[in-house]
Amino acid sequence: MKKKISLGNYKLEISLGRKASPNIKSDIQLDAADIIKLNLGPGPHWKKPSKDWYSVDIDPGLGDIVVNFQDFEAFPLKTNTVECVYGSHVFEHMSIFKTPLIFREIHRILKKDGILRLILPDAEKSIREYLNRNPEFELFKRRKERAKIKYNRDYTLFECMKEDFLSPSGQIGLLGEHTLAHQNAWDFETLQSDLIQAGFNIDKIYKMDYQKSNCDHFSFEGTFPSEANEDYRSLYVEAIK
Repeated sequence: MKKKISLGNYKLEISLGRKASPNIKSDIQLDAADIIKLNLGPGPHWKKPSKDWYSVDIDPGLGDIVVNFQDFEAFPLKTNTVECVYGSHVFEHMSIFKTPLIFREIHRILKKDGILRLILPDAEKSIREYLNRNPEFELFKRRKERAKIKYNRDYTLFECMKEDFLSPSGQIGLLGEHTLAHQNAWDFETLQSDLIQAGFNIDKIYKMDYQKSNCDHFSFEGTFPSEANEDYRSLYVEAIK
């Protein structure tokens, strides 16, 4: 299926990589003067703070722009048209073979001085807690409890740590059986390197903190249930074009 997105007289089709839903929006009309802000994989609890925000998701019930990032080719938006991009605990769900392209596309669509804010599982923190043999690390405790309930498994500490990098998907309806949820991971230096390769300047890539930002676009952070709120195990990074 092809999805048409219009920006004034500009049109581009994007392959969704999945069967159409009868409820899917087939055409989003955007004027060239519109302010465009994107939230990638916002989840069901996010409420748009203003009409200039658009959600990007594989689930047509959640996405204004429906994209399967495993089959990603391009964002259906003009170059230099997007004010900001927000992605909380979503990039680790993207293939290691696709994220370089996705980062390049984000750099392309951002306006000059546009900002990308990423919140990711902090793999370095999990590795540190594993090496410290800490069974009381909150994330590990949660993963052990879930594994016992869902798989009747007693996770080892290594398995708890490993889920930062590889974990089974719970979205069978969207992704099918035997698919991965987490399949990617970064520490700050590696993410910085990937963003530089995508076109961002090293001097404009910042390690941030929970609810601390270089702009006020992301003031909704912390106002609804989200993994972004779990600052004890999250990495916060911003890149400005």
